[in-house]
Amino acid sequence: MTPRRTLLALAAAAVVALIGGFAALRSMPVTGSGAPARSEAARKIWSGALPTGMRVAMRIQPGAFPPVPPPATMIAPPLLLDAAPLASSAEVAALPPAADGVEGSVSIPPEPPTAAEKATPLPPLRPADLAELAIRFAESAAATPEQTQAETAASATNASPAGPRQPSARATLEATPTGPAEPAHSTQVARAVEPTLRPAPDEAFQQETPIRYGMGDQVFVRIFKQEGQLELWLRKSNSRFSLYKTYPICKWSGRLGPKLKEADYQSPEGFYSVSAKQLHPNSNYHRAFNVGYPNAFDRQNGRTGGLVMVHGACKSVGCFAMTDRGIEEIYAFVEAALRAGQKEVQLHIFPFRMTEQALARETGGGWLAFVGASGKYEHWTGFWKNLKEGYDLFEQTGEPPVAFACGDHYAFGAGDTSCKRIAGW
Repeated sequence: MTPRRTLLALAAAAVVALIGGFAALRSMPVTGSGAPARSEAARKIWSGALPTGMRVAMRIQPGAFPPVPPPATMIAPPLLLDAAPLASSAEVAALPPAADGVEGSVSIPPEPPTAAEKATPLPPLRPADLAELAIRFAESAAATPEQTQAETAASATNASPAGPRQPSARATLEATPTGPAEPAHSTQVARAVEPTLRPAPDEAFQQETPIRYGMGDQVFVRIFKQEGQLELWLRKSNSRFSLYKTYPICKWSGRLGPKLKEADYQSPEGFYSVSAKQLHPNSNYHRAFNVGYPNAFDRQNGRTGGLVMVHGACKSVGCFAMTDRGIEEIYAFVEAALRAGQKEVQLHIFPFRMTEQALARETGGGWLAFVGASGKYEHWTGFWKNLKEGYDLFEQTGEPPVAFACGDHYAFGAGDTSCKRIAGW
């Protein structure tokens, strides 16, 4: 129960007690002198009429009360309660009579609490030693080693340490006026150390660590015109070539088929080699290297023209145009390989991926020949089948074959004295 409700209950109890006292006085017999009779029997009856738990010993002076008005308009005078503990009916009866007053006892029955006045459960009590713990913690947190030593010396000699001394945490806490507890500020006393996050190793995401290539590895390049792709293959020492990346070709000129003469706007097909002399780092098309057209085979067959490049700027008139970002990476690997000791970088240019199905589709061979359908590029059937020989050798062995120009065809691995090896400049 709150203090306010307690005061209201006490005031109500006082009013009820006063009304009961007046009613009891009016019902008592009056003597000839006008004073109520103080017989032992009347006192016992009066004192036992009410519960003993709410009896209050009172001393009432004669003539202290004016004539009692009707209960409806009664105004209660102040009631003085003894500070002594409540007495039982036997104890009240044993009290000596006052010389000039009327002695009696008034019992106030407790009123049953209503639904609105039911006691509210109190919050749990704080531990008795919580304040002491807080004081110790504050003193230990605020005190420095120098202050601790100075206070120890001062207590030993009953003297204050030199210099102004700040009030201790205990003194500050004790000087604070007590009252309703206010919510403390959210001051963090200690914080847990967060774990350090570290990147997972590469082995946690894949079973095998991929082969990593760097600048200076041996390089091999393949170009497929119809698919518009350039493959960059790299090889470390004592290993096979592995595909590093496939780059899209922005543009190449002409149609399928080899370049035959200058200004025919065709892109060449065949086996070529790139040497250090064929690099053009300051090309008008960002970076560039010459593919080596015409090679020995082209010259033996009367093909003319030149300046066929793999370059950037995504523009082509008989060349293979790449994006600037793509040619940056391709050129860097080719240059690094040549600087690291590779004499030439082989460059194989095919009209498409040389499978039997693709060859039959473009030349009209296979089941198309059986039904009498001729391909669009039937006149290049023999030339492309010769290119397919070198394509199949690399697919089978993983090693670019050494090509030789032998008049009307290419030979691979070795050739007779009339054949000439395809080489760079």
